[in-house]
Amino acid sequence: MFCLSKHIADDFIRRLKSGEITPDKLTDMTSRERRDYFSRILGGEAVAEQVNSAFESKLLLKDQQQGIITWARQTAGISKQAQQDIIARVNKMTDILNPATQDAFLEDIVAHKLGTTVTMEQAGDISELAKTVADKKSIMDASDRRKIGQPQTPAEKEYGDARISFSNYVGDLKTQAKKKSFLQYIKPSNLGTAASELAGLAKASKASLDNSAILRQGIKILWTHPTVWLKNSAKTFVDIWKTLGGENVMDEINSDIVSRPTYENMVKDKLAIGVMEEAYPSHLPGKIPILGKLFKASEAAYTGFMYRNRADLYDLYTEIARKSGYEETTGLGIGKLVNSLTSRGSLGKLEPVANTINNVFFSPRNLKANFDILTAHTFSKDMTPFARKQAAINLVKIISGTAAVLVLADAIWPDSVEKDPRSANFGKIKTGDTRFDITGGMAGIATLASRLITMKSKSSTTGKTADLWSGKFASQTGKDVVYDFFENKFSPAASVVRDILEGKDFQGNKITFGGELNSLITPLPVTTYLELQNNPDSANIILAMILEELGVSTNTYSKKKVGGGLSGW
Repeated sequence: MFCLSKHIADDFIRRLKSGEITPDKLTDMTSRERRDYFSRILGGEAVAEQVNSAFESKLLLKDQQQGIITWARQTAGISKQAQQDIIARVNKMTDILNPATQDAFLEDIVAHKLGTTVTMEQAGDISELAKTVADKKSIMDASDRRKIGQPQTPAEKEYGDARISFSNYVGDLKTQAKKKSFLQYIKPSNLGTAASELAGLAKASKASLDNSAILRQGIKILWTHPTVWLKNSAKTFVDIWKTLGGENVMDEINSDIVSRPTYENMVKDKLAIGVMEEAYPSHLPGKIPILGKLFKASEAAYTGFMYRNRADLYDLYTEIARKSGYEETTGLGIGKLVNSLTSRGSLGKLEPVANTINNVFFSPRNLKANFDILTAHTFSKDMTPFARKQAAINLVKIISGTAAVLVLADAIWPDSVEKDPRSANFGKIKTGDTRFDITGGMAGIATLASRLITMKSKSSTTGKTADLWSGKFASQTGKDVVYDFFENKFSPAASVVRDILEGKDFQGNKITFGGELNSLITPLPVTTYLELQNNPDSANIILAMILEELGVSTNTYSKKKVGGGLSGW
């Protein structure tokens, strides 16, 4: 602190009153010009430097305050309440933000870019959570880190838990900001969003009440990395039990993943961690009383299984790359390789409209993943020789494992396996009128390719082979084969639209309100049970339902209409 002598202070005040000195004049001067001016009128360089420093601090503070206020008013997405909170906070600033305090302050302010009515109290919470994350990371980085394949260390768990707490808090604020009433959805401008929400709700409902990821999306992991598959498959049942008990198992899973030594590389390689799985694009079914818990348990088992597999396989391939002499493992294509192996194929240039595609087809990313697996990523860009080699090894393992099961099944139940890839039964085990797909949907791609290459198709019911170029009345063409393939991949919402346009359902029955509602929201296990029950020539219902629940797609040819009481509405 310093003060001017009385006669110098009186002289300074006189100059201010006379207009010789004005704030505007001082502001227009350079720092050096102000020091020289103050030196002349205040009688010395030392006093002038102190006065000038005090003036500049106030000048800079005012500029900084005004700059932040202008930013708050001009930034799109910040609500009026948020703007008022920012301005009130800024006007209370008494010190210029130096490098040590600026980040903390702006961390509070940046919370408002969430587009919500975040208050300064909430911004403070965000800042405090962020500080905790930073502190826990410093402690973790200074401690011994786990090796690939080892469990989370105590320091890593503290950091992971802190980071997930931060993410959850910010995520909840975003969710609250996006909540809309029903009346908002029926506005013309929101009809597209409402339709998308409905399509997502239908798909999530159909995908629930099972633990199907184990042998549907996970079948490729079973054949390529059985140890990883076995460990994570067992954990899905624990996840189901914990979720039914009210625990949030995804926080535990995500905490483990974000604290792994390889996590930053996972992000760089675009590993599908922290994404919404295409089978569960909506969480709304989880809000249904009683049944909602079953939905949440299914979703947790599915998502947890996929996340764990991706993280474990990424670590595994990272270790393989290092042993192969690669010092830098990012950019090798490991992320894309693992994503495909865990049914998360990239849609490439269509990624910006992936949500729309997901509303039309049931599992577009899984379909693309199966294509990449069956072609050993031949058509994938940004795949290094290392990744392509691993993809080729995986393909051999998958074909060998699948073939072994089919050969065994055919030996136990003669003629239960179709060997002709042009038949829809290829890759399936047939028992009566029931077909069990043990390929996770990959056989369908092989059948489509075989039909188009030979331009012949074999009926799965009569066993007759027809020429797609025959030109006979009602005979199939290559175009029909392609359309049928993709039609079978329609989402529940798209299937209902198709039924309405054609005036009949997929089995050729006249559409009814109950039947379409059944197709839209009834979980697949329930549909499978009804198919089995309504056909006396189906496979053993108990065995078939166990396999369906675990992900072996079970399809029974109908003898009569399916859907129980609903179909007659």
